[in-house]
Amino acid sequence: MTEPAAPRPISPTGVKIVPKRRRWRSFFLGMMILLFGIAIGAGGTVVIAKRVILHAIHHPEEAPKRMTERVRSKLDLSEEQTAKVKAILTERQKEIQALRRRIQPEVENELQKAKEEVAAILRPDQAEKWRERFDQLRIWFPALPPDGSSSPAKPEEQ
Repeated sequence: MTEPAAPRPISPTGVKIVPKRRRWRSFFLGMMILLFGIAIGAGGTVVIAKRVILHAIHHPEEAPKRMTERVRSKLDLSEEQTAKVKAILTERQKEIQALRRRIQPEVENELQKAKEEVAAILRPDQAEKWRERFDQLRIWFPALPPDGSSSPAKPEEQ
């Protein structure tokens, strides 16, 4: 017949000795959990950062308020200083938007030329992929809204 399994050896302190292969398995499992945690954390950070950046790009009218709050907290501004800084930044933002509106048609024309000139030297399948990729990247450089509108048009709305 078969003999019963021998009991595990006990160390002088009275603790059972764990075989080394279990230690490696535990170490490997721990490292996998750590790496997956890092990957999930990094992925989540990228998603959140992208949303925040795109929101800032598509809503430039909110920039003076955000900038004022940051300056107020970093420089410990008084209420009077905060109000003046906000007024200055709001006025500068309006001027920057007006400047962008004036040059936007030229920028759009140059972007369209670049898109088509590159597409002209590519094979038809490459040109199609190029145009799709180019249009996807336009989300980072949206056209400005007409005067009176607060946020830029999204590329799919153009």
